[in-house]
Amino acid sequence: MIDVLVIDKTDQIKLGLLKAQAKVQCASDEVKALNILEQHSPAVVLLNIKVMQEQTAEYVEVLLKASSNSSIVVIADKLSDNEILKCLLAGAKGYQQLDQLEKYSSRLVTAMNAGEAWITRRMTATLLDSLRKP
Repeated sequence: MIDVLVIDKTDQIKLGLLKAQAKVQCASDEVKALNILEQHSPAVVLLNIKVMQEQTAEYVEVLLKASSNSSIVVIADKLSDNEILKCLLAGAKGYQQLDQLEKYSSRLVTAMNAGEAWITRRMTATLLDSLRKP
């Protein structure tokens, strides 16, 4: 089983993972999540953007300092390309819309555990374009 840390103030993400073969730990706030991450270093971290709102990208950086081997996926109702890009540039390896999480949860967790990214091809192009700009 793949170790997954869910950072969410609700049970929405946890409920979306019912089909995934994962050992899930949950934290309802950023401090508890950071402690779990430092102690257990889960393979995958699913972060609800509502936990940190506008500071999500900065929090992604903090999470990666605590556990550089963890793959972080930002979960949200809907984000703009710019918001997704900020999270990716901060170190997140993916983005998933919350309403589609249950449908893709098994593949998402497996892909993250394998070191893959979880973003659209269009977002990949946007990310590459942003890296080329001075």
